[in-house]
Amino acid sequence: MAPVRKILIADPDLDAVRMLSRALRQKGYQVHYAPDGARALEICVLRHPDLALFDEGCKLLEARTFIQILRTNPRTEDIPVVLTTTSLDVDRLRGMRLAAHLKKPFNLDEVLSRIEHIFRRSEAAKDLKSDTQEIEGSLSQLGIPDLMQILGMNKRSGKLNLERGSERGEITVADGRPANARLGRVEGEKALFRLLSWTEGTFTFAPGSSTARARITRGMDDALLEGMRQADEVNRLMPALPSRTTRLMIAPDADLPQDQHPVTAQVVDLLRQPRALGEVLDLAPATDLEVLGVLTTLMQKGVARVAEEDGSEGSGPLLGPAEMHSLRSRVLRGRAPLKVVTAKVFVCGNGPAVARRLFARLPGLAAVSAEPSAVKSGFGTLGHLELSEVLHLDFCVLPPAEAARPLWRPFSAGAVGALLMDASEGAVRLASYLAWEIRVPVVVVGEVVPEKLQGAPAGVLAQGDDLTEALRTLLIQALSPTPILPGSEPEPRVSASFG
Repeated sequence: MAPVRKILIADPDLDAVRMLSRALRQKGYQVHYAPDGARALEICVLRHPDLALFDEGCKLLEARTFIQILRTNPRTEDIPVVLTTTSLDVDRLRGMRLAAHLKKPFNLDEVLSRIEHIFRRSEAAKDLKSDTQEIEGSLSQLGIPDLMQILGMNKRSGKLNLERGSERGEITVADGRPANARLGRVEGEKALFRLLSWTEGTFTFAPGSSTARARITRGMDDALLEGMRQADEVNRLMPALPSRTTRLMIAPDADLPQDQHPVTAQVVDLLRQPRALGEVLDLAPATDLEVLGVLTTLMQKGVARVAEEDGSEGSGPLLGPAEMHSLRSRVLRGRAPLKVVTAKVFVCGNGPAVARRLFARLPGLAAVSAEPSAVKSGFGTLGHLELSEVLHLDFCVLPPAEAARPLWRPFSAGAVGALLMDASEGAVRLASYLAWEIRVPVVVVGEVVPEKLQGAPAGVLAQGDDLTEALRTLLIQALSPTPILPGSEPEPRVSASFG
């Protein structure tokens, strides 16, 4: 026979205590009562209840101190605490390591359901205490917030792998704190907040340490509370906005202020090209809640609107079928056919702002990760663009410093051209090398052609700020036959990328 579970009610409100006690005893629970925080702490030490319902109105010992003392005592550190309160203040709950919170006046069905859920979670926590055992289960039985709280309480390290249909996500935990999260091309806190809303699917927790850099700085309780708050706000905003697949754009006659909030500037920059709402959410560095708030305001003011699906400029393919076939053949250069050919376009510019500009203004460009390491290191692959099923483009960067010159030739194999994004000394130096030594065409974006590039053998052209047109021009120029220096022929790749 299963042991009877003990529940402590710490609450100075006797009417609430009588109502709760009656309902809990009818469910078979043994009930203990404390009128204040000091007596509640004494009962926890002597009786070790399976759950404590602690009201914020308790005297002598307030809730935060009560919980801190419980967590520092080996005998009481695992007692779940539910805070009962007349007003829900999320900021006040941060860092309290609560099992749950309940708002007064009580809905008894909700209270009983929450208590049963906490006990189910406690059973699962026993399995997760093992340092070596891999645990798996269903999110419908044990949700991600509950899993994360258990991992936090037990100071576990490892990776929580999540599946929901075709979607795959992961959350890395280090010593009971969320270190990173990934969902598609979104990473960090933004991905964690999205994953916390999953209520269906499966999970697998694999114990182990991680040496990867932490991208989430919040503690576990703070991250969970903020994630659930943002999820509620996102659910409130979404019904008033178009679907995630609806393409949005900045209205042509929009009057945009010069001094914009950073998140507004991110969204406006993205919408200079028509993009699906879901794509804007993925590409903007800000959280989904911040982006949706900006979109709501922009659409209410008429600054942003639904894009017309009329085949307007920028919506067509970069190259026609014949041009793509020619470019593919040029990259292969008589070698044995490959299923997928990947060519490189080098981005020459100064600093991370160049990469952000590229992703914001080139539709279809998918980042290799939420925060590509190449953005900060200046070396590697920023993103991929699929021209067709058999022809892909990698957008790559090389460090422009003169000391890095020995790296330029080996890693420029496969190049079909370069985009010069600004006139900084390092960017022009690298573009000159690609133009004169590797002999690939260069398109200068929004600038005049620098003197060092004039007369380059494969051609140098100046374009406006439209990156789609600049890339189209570059690829067309790459089809023109040009002499290739010995040993500098680009090598085609199947799917590999550097960095």
